[in-house]
Amino acid sequence: MLKCIPQFVEEIWGDESLGKLYGVDGKIGEVWLCSGHPERKTKLVDEKGNEVSWDYVTKIWGFERFPFLVKHIKTSQWLSVQVHPDDDVARSAGEPWGKPEMWYFLKDGTLINGLQNGALERLKSGDRNWNELLSFTHVRNGQAMYIKPGTVHAIGPGMELYEFQMTSDITYRFYDWDRGRKTHFEEALRVAQDIKAEPFDFKRLETDHFKIELFDKVKAKGKAVCLAIESSGIPSSYILADGEEFFFNNTTFVMTLP
Repeated sequence: MLKCIPQFVEEIWGDESLGKLYGVDGKIGEVWLCSGHPERKTKLVDEKGNEVSWDYVTKIWGFERFPFLVKHIKTSQWLSVQVHPDDDVARSAGEPWGKPEMWYFLKDGTLINGLQNGALERLKSGDRNWNELLSFTHVRNGQAMYIKPGTVHAIGPGMELYEFQMTSDITYRFYDWDRGRKTHFEEALRVAQDIKAEPFDFKRLETDHFKIELFDKVKAKGKAVCLAIESSGIPSSYILADGEEFFFNNTTFVMTLP
């Protein structure tokens, strides 16, 4: 079993309290708990504290790039209104997968979960009245939401969640609340679909790309990423290789291949 050492990412919409939870300074928006993405890899250590290479892990798992990426996110402002591509579009841009993702909510809050009916045609015709074009929904602690590629979405202010996704980092920003950052309107319009994501009470989700289950206690085995929540509230991420097993005596998310 290998432990992932988190990477911390400051964002304009970040929250200083997230960094304080982990003992670091800054307006941290994302903690990359487990990542083999070439732009930001978490360090891996074995049970004796020795560093282990990602090449070792990907060889055992049978991938050129480790497939799963897990984050802890906390917000003080709206994230950009954005959309992610599917596998075909992502591969044409040099990524192995699109970016399907699941959010597990640690706080109640409001977010954008898609477009209103007919919004795509209105966008194509030049309508930019975002409050009328976007679908807003309220979510509760303990719920989850599966964001399929093509779903227009944004996390609202004052939210905290875990994000489970494929290891792809292609994001097209439709709109960024006039903060001056670069947007990708035409790219977003090409991949956006007229679909909505709906919140649900979470225990298990299986998709074409991954399966995620939540346990109070679990003996995990095989190829898995395990997100164990310590008594302090700090999550720790672990990778199991094929054939390994480990008992987690606390609340744990187990992410596996479908």
